[in-house]
Amino acid sequence: MAIDLPQARATLEQAVARTADLLASIPDGDHPVSKSDWTIGEVGAHLVWGLRAYTDAARGSFDVIRPHIPQTEHFRDRLSGTTAATLSLLPERHPGVLSTLLVDAAEKFLAVTDRRALEEHIATPWYGSHTSLSLAASTCLLTAEQIVHGYDIATTLRRRWPISRADVLIFGPTVAAEMIPKIANPATARGHTASYELRLRGGPRLVVHFRDGTPTVEPGHGQPVDCHLSAEPVNMLLVMYGRISQWGPIARGQLLTWGRKPWLALSLKDRFFNP
Repeated sequence: MAIDLPQARATLEQAVARTADLLASIPDGDHPVSKSDWTIGEVGAHLVWGLRAYTDAARGSFDVIRPHIPQTEHFRDRLSGTTAATLSLLPERHPGVLSTLLVDAAEKFLAVTDRRALEEHIATPWYGSHTSLSLAASTCLLTAEQIVHGYDIATTLRRRWPISRADVLIFGPTVAAEMIPKIANPATARGHTASYELRLRGGPRLVVHFRDGTPTVEPGHGQPVDCHLSAEPVNMLLVMYGRISQWGPIARGQLLTWGRKPWLALSLKDRFFNP
């Protein structure tokens, strides 16, 4: 997907600053996050480690994280096991301290990846032993993590957390294009064959082809598909990350579907793990 990498880097920097300000305003890291098994301090530590992991990966260094990656190719088990291990590697849970660590981690990622080609690939062994993401997708995914987990903390504390439609259009299509093939759930996608056009309103179109349960992604250019889905970007982000149900946006017209088999859209989210 076409992407303005300097703009994506600036969006990541702004998202980190915003999350850091939120953490700095919170006195208690032991506060449970709603609809989660984590505390606010654990979410903060997770965000710091995400940036550190991608920074090390961009350097080609996996000495710290590799011993903590489970020896399985099952996406969910591998990623959740790695996430749990990295939480134990960073015992700090005070939000104010984590705020400082977060900004520092982001600065190091941006410094290490500065002036590198957006199509350059970074190994991501926590997703699978031979997986990688482009630098563009890595930058965009880290931005999504800041925005979605910031949303988790803010909603827990009943604070406002506006999500910019423009920001989602910067990082969302790139994340979707590279992550969709990685996050298919074999249990729910097995045997599925269909094609979907995803239209983020104000942004590009993607076509997802399932062939016997395996998805591939390509730019949309009017090719025939079974199901068209038009989505308001912010709601699509929160639905795909499992933060809200699809039914509210459907009722408000923020998710619309049509085509030869429009009902397929209702089960599309269930064919994937949460990112």
